[in-house]
Amino acid sequence: MRLLNAISAVVCLLFMATGVDLCAQNLVPNGSFDDTRGTRPSMKPWKKVNTVDFFVNAEDRRYKEVNAAKNDRNYILRKPRSGHAYVGLRIWPKYNEYLQVQLRRPLTEGKAYSFEMYITPSRYSNCYLKKIGASFYSHRPPYTTRAGREDFPAQVETYKPFGVRDTAEWFRVNGVFIAKGGEKIMTIGNFSTTPNDKFKRKKISFKKREAYYYIDDIAVYELDDKGVPIVDSLAYALAMQDSLDNDSTDLLASSFAGLDSNITNIYFEENSSRLDEAGYKKLGIITEFLFENTEATIRVDTYASPGEMDGQELKLSEKRAKSVHIFLTGNKIEKSRIVLHPVGNSCEFYKAGDPKRRFCRKAEIIIMN
Repeated sequence: MRLLNAISAVVCLLFMATGVDLCAQNLVPNGSFDDTRGTRPSMKPWKKVNTVDFFVNAEDRRYKEVNAAKNDRNYILRKPRSGHAYVGLRIWPKYNEYLQVQLRRPLTEGKAYSFEMYITPSRYSNCYLKKIGASFYSHRPPYTTRAGREDFPAQVETYKPFGVRDTAEWFRVNGVFIAKGGEKIMTIGNFSTTPNDKFKRKKISFKKREAYYYIDDIAVYELDDKGVPIVDSLAYALAMQDSLDNDSTDLLASSFAGLDSNITNIYFEENSSRLDEAGYKKLGIITEFLFENTEATIRVDTYASPGEMDGQELKLSEKRAKSVHIFLTGNKIEKSRIVLHPVGNSCEFYKAGDPKRRFCRKAEIIIMN
């Protein structure tokens, strides 16, 4: 999967060099549910509200990560729209399931965003939904309650009075909305407040009304003034390279070099290992780069000025490395992709108060092949 992502990145670059925009940044992490933890497929960082089902249907492994009732035909595996994995949502009259995830970055006030996902209803449930969509808020709304669904409506919602369905195996649900600013939690599901507003029966049935939908390939893109997805800055830096004759590793290295030392050097206050606001912003950009380039690993070189922390420069540089590590791993970057390299003091002596000391109190982020 990582090799496929690296190949996809290079293909994107080739299209971008010809002026074709195919590489806007998807703000949804693991939107196709095909990421792995080790060798095991995983839907992380998605959160389940109630018992959302996670399915994997691959040639080399065939299993379901669900508490499946053997007589429930909704659990029969089907072909995903892409990759090997997809999820399933069940809705009853007084029971809803939702998918939630934190976006790669908060949405910007006044900006237009495009949402899309691919769904298909189960052929074994007895109802269709009349509505399905997505909401975007700065926190996790209490959607398990009716009041939560009333107070936090969906910004994007498809409504079909005769049921959300299509003749296609997988069909697209999409919409555009304007952000109020700060939205970072996306929730997908049905936001109806009454059973009559939820369901359209497929056929006469005396069983409890139930709708079951499979979901795959979820994306959110920022739109420019013309309604075209915006290419993220890192992809743009790649596109501006003089030559595309290098291999994928060289392309990754050049894209990171395009960030320049203003981003890759993070500075600390005297005797401190705490990140400041500028440090958080720089690491946010680096995190975005690592999300976009899943083959990339980094080394974190950390330094201290002569005499800091009563001469314990190496210990202080270890603390600075740990601060960077905590930020990156807290933002879902795997530990295996981060190499910590505390250096200690490597500067000539500057007196206390000399502005040059600042350039010795730093963490430097270096891409590794």
